[in-house]
Amino acid sequence: MSRYEQPEYTVVAERGGYEIRQYQSYLVAETMVRGDFDSTGNVAFQRLAGFIFGRNTQSTKMKMTVPVTHLPTTDGTHRYRFVMERAYSEDSLPRPVDGAVDIVRVPGGHRAATRYRGGRGEARFSRAAAQLLSALARDGVDVEGPPEAAVYDGPFVPPPLRHNEVLVPVAWPHRQVM
Repeated sequence: MSRYEQPEYTVVAERGGYEIRQYQSYLVAETMVRGDFDSTGNVAFQRLAGFIFGRNTQSTKMKMTVPVTHLPTTDGTHRYRFVMERAYSEDSLPRPVDGAVDIVRVPGGHRAATRYRGGRGEARFSRAAAQLLSALARDGVDVEGPPEAAVYDGPFVPPPLRHNEVLVPVAWPHRQVM
């Protein structure tokens, strides 16, 4: 278990190689960056870290949370999100000073999750996402959105020890495959 705060969820099912989680809604700081999968992270991190480390309307320094999520979109941009501490609401959270950072409430819902270790690059993420999507299809679980990467460890954690996940929105309960 992480020493950092993360979104609240309950595991509602465990299957071969993945679990289904029911998440509560939560707040995030979000930014969009144009570019390729492996080169956009530094720009996104600088923007989002700037916000939580005081580049906001109240100059408030907030705590790090996990995971940092990364969703490649179909138009060549990449959406990155930092989870906000549960102590904040839409009303109490300071506003970003950087116009490229938005505050968004992520709705609750079900997500399939699978864990993978190592680097955060596109090849490793794509392999893990393909394996999860294949398992969901095998088990008759309807996918409701694209896979996103969830990163739980900083760059100083050795790759073999890193905790990364693929998260996929799903319909639950699911239809039974015969």
